[in-house]
Amino acid sequence: MSRLIFYHPLPDWGGLARVYVELGKALAGRGATVAVVCPGGSSVAEGCRGLDVIPFDDRGAWLSDGNRLAGVLREFSADAVCVAHDDPHLTVAWAVRRSGRGAVLRRVPTGAEAEVSLGTRLAVRLAPTWFVHTSAAEAKASEPVSRLRGRVIADLAIDPSPLERVIAAPTPIGTSTLVVVTDPYAQRATAAALRTVATLRGRGHPVRAILVGTPHDVNEVRVHATALGLGDALTILGDPIDRAPVLAAADAVWITADRDDGGIAVLDAMALGRTPIVTRGVMAERFVTHDQTGIVVDRDDALSTAAVITLLQADASLLEQIGHAAQLSIRARRGLSASADAFMAVLNEAATARVAA
Repeated sequence: MSRLIFYHPLPDWGGLARVYVELGKALAGRGATVAVVCPGGSSVAEGCRGLDVIPFDDRGAWLSDGNRLAGVLREFSADAVCVAHDDPHLTVAWAVRRSGRGAVLRRVPTGAEAEVSLGTRLAVRLAPTWFVHTSAAEAKASEPVSRLRGRVIADLAIDPSPLERVIAAPTPIGTSTLVVVTDPYAQRATAAALRTVATLRGRGHPVRAILVGTPHDVNEVRVHATALGLGDALTILGDPIDRAPVLAAADAVWITADRDDGGIAVLDAMALGRTPIVTRGVMAERFVTHDQTGIVVDRDDALSTAAVITLLQADASLLEQIGHAAQLSIRARRGLSASADAFMAVLNEAATARVAA
């Protein structure tokens, strides 16, 4: 039976933590023993319900952190550790080396190329390492790394079935709700979304916006919203662990966030039957077909986007039709099953390589 640890040294909940939860539950369903190592008492620890959580505080020093983490790996008898990003990779590789067993699965964020720094090259030399990509194109475009054991394709995916039972949050009668999902790097796209809401309200449409996610600067967003005259029409929600009721209450969900945050958001919106509006160029765009399972809009064109949303609001049946098509497309995908199979295959390969060594 394979034993896998997901290492999440940051305390804040986000797209990556959700990816770990989705994969962890799917792997547990295949008989693997899965745990998440993260800061104790954090929102990540709270959000990983259903999986074992091992409290661990990363202190920012890879050598000493790796020494402490090695004890956790030995106690858990970990066959592999999945980690994202450069610095944590080095910590995990040293811990695996010190523990005397296991392998490293370096997950590359959706839509990104792997960071290949000196630390990455050292980490690959310290412990058997596989890179995990969400598409073959991303894997092919990544920089070659000597001594890398291989590259695994495990697409971003969710289990849509729990979302079918979500109860939508209450909304004001006679008002349309637009949920905007942002991240720290979506400054321009989020500003365009706010301008679009202001344009709609200026034309007499009763629209309110809920900003979900972690923006680049909350105070700057508030100042911009005030300048646009949004006032109470904008709610900044942050990044709640369970945002499904909020998304379910939306007439449409606009994804300005990129990579894992944006990808998870569009999959959630589609699984809930909400019409996704996707900013052109973000990774969420690859999950929708324009005018069929979602709407793709330009990053900075608030006026044309306002016109599109006005048309959608005027035709409730079209809005419902796109949302229903989006929901059916997610139900038809077997992305999570395929990703779990890919992880199980590399876990078996890692075990074979360890025995051979």
